[in-house]
Amino acid sequence: MRAAFATLPIAGLVAGVFFVSFGQAVGDSDGAAPAAEREVITVEAQHAGGVIVLGGTVMPETIVNLSAQMPGDVEFVGGSEGDAFMRGDRLVALDTTALRAKRRQAETQLASADAGYRNAMVQYGREVVSPHGQADSMMGGVPGIMSMFTDPMRSMTGRGSPGADRHSSLYGQGVQVETARNAVEQARAALSELDQALENAVSYAPFDGVILKRMVERGDIVQPGMPLVTFGDITRLQLRVDVPNSVLPAVRSNEEFLIKLDDNAAPVSATLDRVFPMAEPGAHTTTVKFNLPEGCGAHSGQYAEVLIPDPSQTAQPHPAIPESAILWRGSLPSVFLVEEDGDLRLRLIRIGDRAPDGRISVISGIRVGDRILANPAAGTRSGS
Repeated sequence: MRAAFATLPIAGLVAGVFFVSFGQAVGDSDGAAPAAEREVITVEAQHAGGVIVLGGTVMPETIVNLSAQMPGDVEFVGGSEGDAFMRGDRLVALDTTALRAKRRQAETQLASADAGYRNAMVQYGREVVSPHGQADSMMGGVPGIMSMFTDPMRSMTGRGSPGADRHSSLYGQGVQVETARNAVEQARAALSELDQALENAVSYAPFDGVILKRMVERGDIVQPGMPLVTFGDITRLQLRVDVPNSVLPAVRSNEEFLIKLDDNAAPVSATLDRVFPMAEPGAHTTTVKFNLPEGCGAHSGQYAEVLIPDPSQTAQPHPAIPESAILWRGSLPSVFLVEEDGDLRLRLIRIGDRAPDGRISVISGIRVGDRILANPAAGTRSGS
């Protein structure tokens, strides 16, 4: 009896310890991640100058979007993304069976119009050489002989004018010739229109390059204006960057810049190509293009950064945040801003250079004093 009663408290003690340990484990697993995600820091100011880092996208210098010029069924697609073509090669072709049938019909109409024109010319020539030839041939030329006596009498009595009759006959034959000539030109114009439609049914490579994006497949039905393929020359690449208007003077005052690709390779040298004449009203930025050197290893659509020297060389205060607070989504840096009510808002930012303490300066997107997540997790969402 004593042994039985002695084991009861020990069993209860073991169960209590197990319950406490299990509760702590569950609490740790449910609360550790939110605590890490909710670690909030305040953005501080940092004096940084000398270099401004802006991100952009690598794009081909020459790129075209080929669209359908006429409705029809896609009969031929030359290749897929990445396939290379020479200038003049077929990229996309539409079915032209109906157009070719119409062209044969237009050819017969042209032949008939040409025959009518030749006949009108012959009739006009006969009227010039032999007036009233058909009437004279019916009675052995008697009407023509009699007209030698009747025409003067008609003129004297005012019953007619042989000269006016002659002019009217020639003019009528000339009108028939002109009408036949217009019919020929109309048939030729219809034939030329069909030839142009047949030419528009095929999209050719305008230069040596590759297909960057294909939007149609064989058998698709397209309408005029629908995109077919995006074609570009990837041998000459450029970096396209949206530069804040306040930084434009620094861009215009330099001709060569360092470009950092997102493959962690050494920076490459690039030259300024052009500054767009119009700024984006909503974003307060201006698009700038930089020419990348051949063989630099960049590819179309890649993210890259340009290092813009600051001509003033004066240190200016910028917001500074730890690198762990920056998220890279869609090749653009962003942070989670903590609002006053505790909600999270994803905010795109433009980053600058790195300070000796490891913090990253921010050019735009957030301000000094804003509260952000110090180490947001991959699953963090806006509004949480």
